[in-house]
Amino acid sequence: WGRLMALACILLTTTAVHAEISPGKDGAAFLKIGVGARAAGMGNGFSAIADDTSAIFYNPAGLVHISSPCISTMYNQWIGGLMHGAITYVNPCFKQSAIGIGAVYLGTNGIPRYEKIDSLTQTGEYRAYDASFNCAYAFHFTRGISLGINVKGIQEKIDNEEAGGFAIDFGQLYHTPIEGLSLSTVVQNVGPDMRFKDAEYKLPTCYKLGIAYRFPDYPLLMGCDWSKPLHDKWKINAGFECKILNTVALRGGFDSQLFEDLNGGGLNLGFGFPIGPYTIDYALVPTKRMGNTHRMSIGMQLGGDDLVTTNERE
Repeated sequence: WGRLMALACILLTTTAVHAEISPGKDGAAFLKIGVGARAAGMGNGFSAIADDTSAIFYNPAGLVHISSPCISTMYNQWIGGLMHGAITYVNPCFKQSAIGIGAVYLGTNGIPRYEKIDSLTQTGEYRAYDASFNCAYAFHFTRGISLGINVKGIQEKIDNEEAGGFAIDFGQLYHTPIEGLSLSTVVQNVGPDMRFKDAEYKLPTCYKLGIAYRFPDYPLLMGCDWSKPLHDKWKINAGFECKILNTVALRGGFDSQLFEDLNGGGLNLGFGFPIGPYTIDYALVPTKRMGNTHRMSIGMQLGGDDLVTTNERE
């Protein structure tokens, strides 16, 4: 099983740049929204870092670097009053591997319903939501290299219309012989088209190359992702995390997709700190068109000593 999975990851990630590009619109667009306040504060340039529970959404291969069972929740005050949240659980298991499960929800209640498009007469309300349910597995493949896979079920609903589907992420994370340097390749959202009653949409398939560097003598971590959506041009996500007294983490980053789509302010900001077995993270993601958005994550280690900090992980 391990060898077959490794072969699948390698084939998919190394052929990313040769993918056939075809016109069309993506469905399940909520899968493009970053999950986790820590990663958001770093501009979502996280695939070559991927050392906390949000790795399941950025690069499942990173799950093997979580040293003990942990759980995290996230709430995102997203644009237009949308509710965006996630919950994730990760558990290291036998033979240097790990499993993770997670769920993501994006939705709203109380959307006014009108008889006609140009009518001012409200006839009621309806709701809309998107959700995904994730199950991931990661393992050490060889020295310095880990591989991971994330299988997600997808559900979308607006009023009486709904669609379901599934997608798969493949990830590879390589901690190089150069101290502090890691590289990643990720393929996200590979799967069949989403089908509504009268329409069909492709998934937001995306290919990523990542690099991260943790300074050996300074409490500074930097990460950068180059992303190629299947139906769009290259994107860049980059950011940093700096620890103060090995406790409070200050973060900043840039997300070019958010900048282009929502005329974002260009710079994401965030901070985080541990409290015993807990970690609290916050991120501010400003947009000029839709206002500021705020993300809060709370993580908890379910066993052992206090939660291992980022700079203490290998």
